[in-house]
Amino acid sequence: MSLFFSQPYFGPPVTPYWGAPNSNANFCEEDYIVTSYIAEFVNTVTNISYVIYGAHGLSRLRGKPDGPLSFLGFPYWGLIGVGVLSAYFHATLKYHSQMCDDTSMLVATGFVLNRAFTFDVSPSTRRIRSLGLLAILTAVTIYHCAADEILVHVVTFGIMVVLVGIRTKQLVNARITDLDEKRRVKKLVNFGTAMSGIGYFLWNIDMHLCPMLLSLRHKVGLPFGIFLELHGWWHILTAIGAYTFMILVEHLTTDKTDRAEDFLWPLKGSLDNSKDQEKKN
Repeated sequence: MSLFFSQPYFGPPVTPYWGAPNSNANFCEEDYIVTSYIAEFVNTVTNISYVIYGAHGLSRLRGKPDGPLSFLGFPYWGLIGVGVLSAYFHATLKYHSQMCDDTSMLVATGFVLNRAFTFDVSPSTRRIRSLGLLAILTAVTIYHCAADEILVHVVTFGIMVVLVGIRTKQLVNARITDLDEKRRVKKLVNFGTAMSGIGYFLWNIDMHLCPMLLSLRHKVGLPFGIFLELHGWWHILTAIGAYTFMILVEHLTTDKTDRAEDFLWPLKGSLDNSKDQEKKN
């Protein structure tokens, strides 16, 4: 019996248009209960978060010397790629689509990592570091796809994320001298870290407490049960966290006179309000 006078939580599974799932990963969302064309409906739809944030990042670069097709634009294209390929994976739950999703995560993070560690070095050093990173990611991707394993992929991705975080904090201390700007930037660093951390926490609940979540969704029913699709929240929160660090790395590795206001979206209002409040106090 559903709660809150809501409707039953979707219907029984329908015949998969893409055939039976054969991916190694299958998350805590019942397969093909909304439409025969999408295996995990909520997990597929929530990937629009990556596309929205990536598209916004590219729109900011339009008409500037460092345009959407420059090195500054590559991370945002990578974020869009994550959204598209992750949606493809969750819609089909096929092994090849899972490999596409996994690879897109490394590519998007690799663009940010490369920018953070090569923007202030000589062209020759930049080439060496970029080619080295490309070689590592290519080797990891080939091994991941050929050996049908997950550990090396996860460890590599985790190391890259940690390096981006460490490098971002180093750049904040080295590149920003204005105390007020440094405060606001550190606030964004903490915000991006929190979003990613909460997303990872919900991802683990979705993975390890799936039977409980399935039961709760059917008890709660529609529309409220959708909020218990926690892997969808992982998509939304990590999209926010990834965009935050991408925009921070761009902010910290360029010399733009208008960047102080430019990089704050979508937090500009809240941060400006907090700044004004502190001035009043």
